[in-house]
Amino acid sequence: MSLSRKPEVTWYGWDGDRLTTIQNDRTRIQTVYQPGSFTPLIRVETATGELAKTQRRSLADALQQSGGEDGGSVVFPPVLVQMLDRLESEILADRVSEESRRWLASCGLTVEQIQNQMDPVYTPARKIHLYHCDHRGLPLALVSTEGATEWCAEYDEWGNLLNEENPHQLQQLIRLPGQQYDEESGLYYNRHRYYDPLQGRYITQDPIGLKGG
Repeated sequence: MSLSRKPEVTWYGWDGDRLTTIQNDRTRIQTVYQPGSFTPLIRVETATGELAKTQRRSLADALQQSGGEDGGSVVFPPVLVQMLDRLESEILADRVSEESRRWLASCGLTVEQIQNQMDPVYTPARKIHLYHCDHRGLPLALVSTEGATEWCAEYDEWGNLLNEENPHQLQQLIRLPGQQYDEESGLYYNRHRYYDPLQGRYITQDPIGLKGG
């Protein structure tokens, strides 16, 4: 048996108690929740190859790399870098301030000339799905932007998966509010606790003890 295969690493991103990002070497999945709740609303999946295409130099970096008199690199003072960063953010937002326009004019430059020095912004291809959930916030279906149901599932009262239709092999791990399906154990992880749907109860003590009510 060969052990030379590179292990897969998965990164998790949290917003408070809500898991918002799962990323590995192949893809990044982001979840947008209903404000103030654990009910998922939108699922955004982006291939890591597409994410790599979004890497770009800042305006300050681009100018420093070719700003020397001989076309070589030059180092700008921090104040100038900050001014260029602010100008770039204004250009990207299509809201260039009068202060920035006056500064450029004093240098004999226009906004259009600066835009021509900026690396293009690449918008990655994404797969976007809308969640259809029951009254508890348990996902029942993922619907594409074209209105096609591309994943659906049925559960019993305790969250056990009874039936799943997943022709596109979508990774949908969200279960009852705050829970994520753990493929290795078959349990549902709920931030410091594990829930067993077969028993219909948590098998890990609440870390805050009786303070949970």
